[in-house]
Amino acid sequence: MTGPLFQVSTVLDTDVCALRLVGALDLDGTAQLRAALADCFARRPDRVVLDLRSLSFCDCAGLNVLLEALATASRVGSELCVEGAQAQVARLFALADIDECFGDTVPRLPPRTV
Repeated sequence: MTGPLFQVSTVLDTDVCALRLVGALDLDGTAQLRAALADCFARRPDRVVLDLRSLSFCDCAGLNVLLEALATASRVGSELCVEGAQAQVARLFALADIDECFGDTVPRLPPRTV
């Protein structure tokens, strides 16, 4: 994948861990995201928030990391929330039929017409 690089920044609070994802999340960015998520979950926060407002692209490798995060959150007793999913990412969630896994925070897109 060429285009914007992937970056993740973390804001840690006592009860909440927020990760801001920026750019394009593909195979090259998965290790960075996994490491940031591992740091967050090691703190056992009540809530982990993934801010996707600046995430312009996500492929199946990135989607897999997000699903792993959902499973980890469930295992450690944290709530995982997604905020600000843009059209491409929201469509990927819908196509994979996982948009409801992240609750009501992922926008529902109308079906694409050809």
